[in-house]
This record gives sequence, C-alpha cells and structure tokens, in this order.
Amino acid sequence: MSKNFTDVSVDPSVKVIEEWINFPEGEEYYTRTWKAVSDKPIATVVFIHGFGEHIKRYNHVFDKFGKNNIEVFAYDQRSFGETAVKYNNHGSSGGWKVIEADITHALTSQRREGIPQFLMGHSMGGGFTLRYACEGDERHNLAGYISCSPWIRLSHYTMPILQGVGVSFLPIVTKLFPHNITDGTMIVSNMNPEYISRDPAQVEKYKKDALISSKVSILTLGNLKDSENSILKNNYKKMSFPMYIAHGSDDKVTEINASKRFLAKIKSANLMFREWEGRYHELHNDYGNTEVIQSYIQWIFEQ
Repeated sequence: MSKNFTDVSVDPSVKVIEEWINFPEGEEYYTRTWKAVSDKPIATVVFIHGFGEHIKRYNHVFDKFGKNNIEVFAYDQRSFGETAVKYNNHGSSGGWKVIEADITHALTSQRREGIPQFLMGHSMGGGFTLRYACEGDERHNLAGYISCSPWIRLSHYTMPILQGVGVSFLPIVTKLFPHNITDGTMIVSNMNPEYISRDPAQVEKYKKDALISSKVSILTLGNLKDSENSILKNNYKKMSFPMYIAHGSDDKVTEINASKRFLAKIKSANLMFREWEGRYHELHNDYGNTEVIQSYIQWIFEQ
C-alpha cells in the first residue's frame, strides 16, 4: 500500500458506530468503530486501550485513520471504561486467558476478506499486543502489529512500592490462589497524571475524566508481570511478524529500555522502532501528536 497521510482534525465525515457487543465470557463490552471513508478500507485495525482508561479518549486519533481509509474497531476491555461501569467491576481483568480470548474474538469478528488486518495497542494494551504477537491464536493471520508505549515493565517512577520482589512474586500468587480472590483484591495505582503528557490541558482532561479508574486487581498485575516474563524471557522467539513499536524517550510510566530489550531479541525482518525524543507516555496526547499519528498510518500504508 502506498499513500500519503492526510491530516484532519476530529472530522464529521468519519462515521463512528457505538455498540454493545457480546464477548466470549458472556458479558457485553462497549465498542466503537471508526469507519473508513470508503466502503472498502485499505486496512482494518483492532485497538486495545491502556490501563485505567477507555476508547472514547481516541476519537482524535482514529478519525484520522478513518479519513485515510483505515477502519478501526476498539472496545472498553473487561473492567475498564463503560464496560466496567455497566458491570461495576473496575480493575478485574479475568486474567490473560480471558484477555487473549477477547482479542481473538475481536479479530475474528471484525476480519474482512481480502483486507489486511492489524492489531494495535497502547501501554497495557501495547504489552498485550506484543504478547499476542508471540502466542495469540490468530497471530499468523495478521498483517502487522503496532505497540505504543508498551507496558512490558513499569518505569521506576510509577508504582514504586510494587517494583522489585513484590511484583516478581505476583505471577506465583495468582497461580496459588483462586481467581475469584486475586481478581477481587484491589490495589489503587498512584500514577502521577502529569506523567501522561507535557500538555497541561491533556493532564487536566485526564484528571477530570469520570471513566478513568485507578483500581487494579492482584490478578491483573500478576498477569502484566507474567506478560513481561513471556515477552522478554520465553515467547519472543515466536515473534516474526511486521511490527512498529513507538516509545517516548521521557516516558515515566512504562520503561523504554524494556521495549529496547524486546527489540534486541526478536528477529523479524520487518521491524520499526521509533524513540520519540522528549515525549511522555501518551504520544497521541503529547505535543506534536499529529506527527505520531501520521507515523502509525504511514506504517500501515507501507505494509
């Protein structure tokens, strides 16, 4: 695919469809689809959002995808956003097997014959994207992966009490105790909202967003640590697909060096890494975000 990016602001010409859709565990998830401007998109994307947030925060990102004829499907994951409000289960992910099944369901239900499909994620969703590329059931059927500021390992600035030995033992704890206990035991994240962006307006929006939640279960944290082990120590050997990883050099939420360690291990011939100088965690909400969004779209065009 070869095409130039067209910059737009939030554009009324891009149709956004909101639906509640049944997922494998029987719950309905809140979803949004940003439609491509033509009946036949050049690509489709399934997007996985980050920890504590929701997909309504991405309208200014995916309207640009739609304007450039790329269709995007995203959902508020189990225990996040509108889905969490409906079921009153903030922070309870259900574990990696549930997360993996949800991603597989989203991919297979949204696939369109003859149109390349991509998986994309930010932060926690970026880490899930990398893990899915290593071990997901549908990993061989995708045209590529985009992982933005992936949560492979947290920065030492974020949740310092949970770093080191405590976090290292969480995967063991989640295996020793029943899921209904570990997924029902909550910790409150102490992440500084000022770490998400250098733009004070974006920080204020984040602070005032009623759908943002700081709760996380022991099971969810254990699975995130387990994902780090899976990605860096074991299953990286299975990753051989086109991939673009983007990370801000000044990210204080997730560790850019963990992204670099992952990249140093994998042998994909089609691999792009971009370190965005001076940028914070939410590249799409930091100064110069148009350039970042453009790079995602352009990479899809080039696959």
